[in-house]
Amino acid sequence: LAAEVPHAAAAGPELAEEFAINLLWINALRGYSVDEAFVRFPELRRDATVPLQEMIDAQRLIWRGEIAKAREQMARLIARSELGTRFYALNRLYLCELELRCGHWDAAERLLAEWAESSDDEFVWPMYERCQAHLAAGRGNAVETERWVAETLARAAITDEGWNRLAATHARGLGALAAGVTDAAITSLREVWEHTQSEGIAEPGVFPAAPDLVEALCDARGLGEARLVAKRLAELAERFEHPWARLATRRAHELIRLAEGDAEATGLATLAADCAAAGLEFDSARCLLAAGRAERRRRRWASARDLLERAVTAFDELGSPGWAEQARSELSRVGARKPSPKGDLTPTEARTAALAAQGLANKEIAAALHVTVHTVEVHLSRTYAKLGVRSRGQLAAHLRPPET
Repeated sequence: LAAEVPHAAAAGPELAEEFAINLLWINALRGYSVDEAFVRFPELRRDATVPLQEMIDAQRLIWRGEIAKAREQMARLIARSELGTRFYALNRLYLCELELRCGHWDAAERLLAEWAESSDDEFVWPMYERCQAHLAAGRGNAVETERWVAETLARAAITDEGWNRLAATHARGLGALAAGVTDAAITSLREVWEHTQSEGIAEPGVFPAAPDLVEALCDARGLGEARLVAKRLAELAERFEHPWARLATRRAHELIRLAEGDAEATGLATLAADCAAAGLEFDSARCLLAAGRAERRRRRWASARDLLERAVTAFDELGSPGWAEQARSELSRVGARKPSPKGDLTPTEARTAALAAQGLANKEIAAALHVTVHTVEVHLSRTYAKLGVRSRGQLAAHLRPPET
């Protein structure tokens, strides 16, 4: 295709623009930015595809896990898009993908509900169905995941379109992981991973199946294959200085080391905090679950209990009941804590309350604890209810040690 650039550029503006669009997308899938595309192919007309260039840049930020930058870019794009236009529909799709990548299921669900009521027929399927499949997988509902995957694949077959097929197959693998069906998860996730490798899709975040595949392979003791996947993921992470892929590589390596019995679960616990700080809250919760499961298998009861309780809380706050149930199932095999007196705070609630009592704003507390502002709000709400206080002033007075 690259060899045809000079011919397309000389064939007229319409053909040149269509050719440039295709080449820009291929370039992005190979891991390169829009700016790099114009350096590599100077014959392309930059002014012909300005809206698309900005949209591709926004997509790449989502793939790379640069959540704050992606959200700013999406806000600018949507503000400049006219309701009912092709670009508005595409920008809404990318915003939905951003929320799904973060684990903000309620926000994604609202966007999908708006989408379903719109008249953007061109973009209702199969993009809509595969977003629904990922939403169901994130919620941990394997039955709903499979229903939406089947619809996506059926519609994708009509259009002979591979992108949505791969995305839906990834969702199927996630749904299988949520249901604890490891073999089925491996089959789907391996299909996505092998396709990206055979077709030269070097951007690791566009179909982010690699760390999920490693997790499933570790559960099945397929450590040889898991190491190969992790090695390739690490190569891509460093080649493109890719923030998400670097986090995903750490997750893959920690899972492999735990499966080999050569690591402590603290690595995954630290990674959970780093993922949360990056805005990848679903990834964070899953790290906590994996760490807690590893500690439970090693009979380190106190550590396992703490990690799994944090995982349950994280999944509950995200609205992922299927995943929360998986964490609760692991927790039930550890044994419950001894009953505590009414009003006692959990360690996380206590840390949050202490910072609030010092006068820190919710955003500052979130930064200090490597959690989201929403998580801070939830912890404070529970703390107020337990302690019977209604304000930060009352909270500070309640926590202030008695005078002697």
